Amino acid sequence: MEKEEKVFDIPGFTYFAEKNNYTGSVANTFNYKIVNGDVLTVTVWMGKFCLAKTSEEDIVDVKEFEKTPEGLEELKSWLEAELEKKKDDI
Repeated sequence: MEKEEKVFDIPGFTYFAEKNNYTGSVANTFNYKIVNGDVLTVTVWMGKFCLAKTSEEDIVDVKEFEKTPEGLEELKSWLEAELEKKKDDI
């Protein structure tokens, strides 16, 4: 049996319940940042720079999810779909 490889190593809901933010990347090109507030806001951008140094045209999308365990699962699924759309650019 093959072990399924996780593309996104996003912490569980408890991490976000403690008001933490999280950033990550795939292949140092597909980047994402999850900002913790009343909702979980995820920003996706392409390139080798941090979000603060990224131009507006390199920001792929910004989306909000409920700050619940279910919202976090939706966020992860959405990130996987966004990565699939951009896989040829990586």
